[in-house]
Amino acid sequence: MIFHQTDKVKICMKNFSKKIIVWFLQAEAQAVIRRYKPKIIGVTGSVGKTRTKDLIYSVLSGNFSVRKNIKSFNSDIGMPLTVLDLPNAWLSPFAWLKNLLLGFWKVSIYYLLSITYPKYLVLELSADHPGDIKSPVSWLKPEIGVITGFGNEIPVHAEFFHNIESLIEEKGELLKVLPENGVAILNIDDARVWGMRGNTRAHIISYGFDQEAKIRGDGFHISYNEEGLPKGIGFRIDYEGKSVPVRLSGVLGKGHAYAALAATAVAVKLGMNLVAISQALSEHVFSPGRMRILDGLRGVIIIDDTYNSSPAAVKIALEAIHELKSGRKIVVLGDMLELGKYSESEHKKVGTWVRGVTDTLVCVGERAKVIGESAITDGFVKNNVHFFSDSYKTGNFLKDFVTTGDMVLLKASQSIRLERATEMLMANPSQASELLVRQEKEWKKR
Repeated sequence: MIFHQTDKVKICMKNFSKKIIVWFLQAEAQAVIRRYKPKIIGVTGSVGKTRTKDLIYSVLSGNFSVRKNIKSFNSDIGMPLTVLDLPNAWLSPFAWLKNLLLGFWKVSIYYLLSITYPKYLVLELSADHPGDIKSPVSWLKPEIGVITGFGNEIPVHAEFFHNIESLIEEKGELLKVLPENGVAILNIDDARVWGMRGNTRAHIISYGFDQEAKIRGDGFHISYNEEGLPKGIGFRIDYEGKSVPVRLSGVLGKGHAYAALAATAVAVKLGMNLVAISQALSEHVFSPGRMRILDGLRGVIIIDDTYNSSPAAVKIALEAIHELKSGRKIVVLGDMLELGKYSESEHKKVGTWVRGVTDTLVCVGERAKVIGESAITDGFVKNNVHFFSDSYKTGNFLKDFVTTGDMVLLKASQSIRLERATEMLMANPSQASELLVRQEKEWKKR
């Protein structure tokens, strides 16, 4: 009992310390925003936030001075770190103290001297708990808001919300704060997103593959190299009677096309032409762990989607794999976290999606067992379903199991650390630090 109480005290002290740090960092960040008045572009949704933010940044950075939040700097503490251009201090109290002092110093310099500051900030906004978006947008005051997608499934991060509607309402806080002369960029193909259009007084620009979309995609397809191996995706963007082809290299999945359409909407609003936008999109290098095509040992093709997972994101990934022309298909799915009371039912639902998509199903983690069991119940061949407790055992199995011509999709929530299995399967594991997620030394210790 004494240990338990001591543990509680430590947690309370940690939370209290975090609140103090967040308060001071936000105060410093607000001072910087008041001084330079950068135009804020906010991006939220339940799928595709990071890739959308990254593509907006890539397209704009050729024409404007712009900054984005890096990695997972999308929280109450990550947002001011981005504004102040400060690093993550992880668990070091001294490093956090240094950040606070650096923040104060930067604010002082910004006010005393004429220092160049980015004209645009592209900020990804995440909502793990109620208030996670309402709080930062109240002081960031974004002028452009992008909502990516929710899908028809249970969105990720639903665990701490009363119901799905309350999570979507929290995401909608971004739209509510947009000014009348601002812009709301909404995915018209996603019913939940398009249903939010009444939440804003800002001008609305729709994007998607629907005929009514203002920024419209068409002709989506997977592109292949001369050896018949997948190399990326292609489609066309139509806007006000003009069209441009778009080719995205090294990735699969329609989710990237939606991100490109959203980025196009932002760029045309800021005066860029379609040709320049298409060129910027084609030159973009996608972040690790998001449907990236990697070379595997013995000529295997790896589709690395290990950054995170949710039912909607799994569905998009499976749809991409289903369309592929390849040899044997192997799908590796790990636990999907932060689903709360919906966890079991959503894992069961995923299990009903794999029959006809893959030849072999590999399930990693306790929750993912439900995926495999559901797949078997749905008619998937029992002998072709394999269960493992962690990513290391999964990687050891895959190393011996795969053969030339196989295509392997790996996807799971970050706590499963499925990138470890990906590394074991890579043709050149020495490239892991460059090509895989969570390669920082702080993550390697976990």
